[in-house]
Amino acid sequence: MEKGLSFARKINFEPLLISIFFGIVVATISYAIFPNYPLVWIAVGILAFAVESLLVYPKYLSNYYGYWKADDSGIHYYDYGTWNKKVQAIFSPLSRKTIDVPYSAIKTFVIVDGQTIMNTQNTRGGAFNRPLTRKVQYLIVQTHEREVKLSCAWSSAGTPTTATDIKNVVELINSKI
Repeated sequence: MEKGLSFARKINFEPLLISIFFGIVVATISYAIFPNYPLVWIAVGILAFAVESLLVYPKYLSNYYGYWKADDSGIHYYDYGTWNKKVQAIFSPLSRKTIDVPYSAIKTFVIVDGQTIMNTQNTRGGAFNRPLTRKVQYLIVQTHEREVKLSCAWSSAGTPTTATDIKNVVELINSKI
């Protein structure tokens, strides 16, 4: 297997560009409302950019960008575990380095769907929100240092994953452990 199996999207400049565009649009709207007060529309535009890029995008970043790859050397993924790492990924997406997990470091792994995994991000627990049209699955890898939850919802090409894709991942990991 030369290329390996890859899932989800890589982080790119899209969140930053959308935040900039959103700030410009809000500044333009405030300019239309307050044309004689340039300081107001500049401040409102900067505030809109800051809210979008520092609050909104980091909250939903792992849902839209969670690229990971399994190949002959191991599993490679981007860590978005803290708010700071998410903000850094938005402002500097090319500087992000993958975390490599060799197969020898994997203690256990399991494939689960969004209904059976416990949601520790919510104080009330419960199942993850899942789309109505397809089944979302996660690969949970337990290593010696950490537990990693990787989404198997989309291939890196942007198509929904199939049962064959999940089976190939399981076979690859089982053959290497």
